[in-house]
Amino acid sequence: MALSPPTRTLAGGACLAVLAGSGYAWALGTAPRADPGGTHILVVGSDSRAGLTAADKRRWHAGGAACRCADVIMVVHLSADGERAAVVSLPRDSYVPFARHDDGDGAARVHSGKLNAALRHGGPGLLTRTVERATGLDIDHYLQARFKGFVRAVDALGGATVCTKERMRDEHSGIDLTPGRHRLDGGGALKYVRTRHSGHGDIDRVRRQQRLVAGIAGRHLAAGTLAAPERLDALVGEVARGLRPGPGTSVADMLALAWQARRLKLRNVEFATVPLESISHPAGEWGSAVKWNEARARALFDRMEQDKKLAPADERGPRGGFDWTGRVAPGDRMDCD
Repeated sequence: MALSPPTRTLAGGACLAVLAGSGYAWALGTAPRADPGGTHILVVGSDSRAGLTAADKRRWHAGGAACRCADVIMVVHLSADGERAAVVSLPRDSYVPFARHDDGDGAARVHSGKLNAALRHGGPGLLTRTVERATGLDIDHYLQARFKGFVRAVDALGGATVCTKERMRDEHSGIDLTPGRHRLDGGGALKYVRTRHSGHGDIDRVRRQQRLVAGIAGRHLAAGTLAAPERLDALVGEVARGLRPGPGTSVADMLALAWQARRLKLRNVEFATVPLESISHPAGEWGSAVKWNEARARALFDRMEQDKKLAPADERGPRGGFDWTGRVAPGDRMDCD
């Protein structure tokens, strides 16, 4: 069942997708009752600079003007038995039909546009309903974080390890990494997930966001953090400071999700980007947009709705690895960029 719209704007919380339910459900005293079809969580990050000081903006190269749009859009599926999860990224420039909404003149409208703009047009509620319309999924929970919240959350999680095969340098985001592995703090992670230094721009940025999620999640899943109440308590207390759950998602819900996922292994967390037909689709006044491959996307979302593994939906992908054509990658096979 779709939840009601939250009232706060969001920001770049990509790394929180798999750990979106991180909390300490053991504190509830009773085990949560899992949805028989699994649970869907919409994790969104906007380009809002709210809460950033002038020094923050300089340090994190975040001084540009915000459009109140969504930079990160991920749908996280947690299976009913808590032993599988899927993270599917929806590129922000996806050209999709918006859910019915009021554009400000009192008239209800239905039109298409770039997915990230749904947040500006109608807030988190419209974005949620638009994602539901585009995917056919019922969104059960909604999580948000601002830029500053993202930095705080990554720091609370102990930083993030990333790997790059080639030098990654982008004067716009401020990232400058030599080939190899690097441990990034929250500010460095923000630069990493925002960079668009490579040829495919936002599509490659989506992949980096997923790699960051996999790296952070894998470390904590391997350490058994979700199953250790005394460790989870302290961790969640810090991470939660960077999260802004929607009004239909309470702290108790977050706790229950974490408890449900306590047996999750990184190899059972699948990552994919919605299958695309074009990354330069002409969309009139919206300019160049991203067009989904409707048939393949439907197969992927149908499997999510049916609480099944994603991999059989579409295993294609050129030159190995995982990419924007819909190939599914397990979390333990996402290594160097």
